[in-house]
Amino acid sequence: MSLDYRPRLSVEISEEQNNALGRLIPWGVKSEFFSAIIDDVIELLETHGEVVIAAILSKRLKAKNFPVMKEALDEHK
Repeated sequence: MSLDYRPRLSVEISEEQNNALGRLIPWGVKSEFFSAIIDDVIELLETHGEVVIAAILSKRLKAKNFPVMKEALDEHK
């Protein structure tokens, strides 16, 4: 494998999702932002397995429900 090889993740999203991401995530941060999310998802999957996939797809697992996220949002107010 070449040293220049950089894997990419390509997923289809809606036009609305694309517009919202473009508006809400500052220019130049998107790659780093999603890379951090991917690291967290990998850790969850390694620890808890496929139940994480089911919880996300069923929309039962949402970032806004985590206590640390609630604390951060409350501090931001």
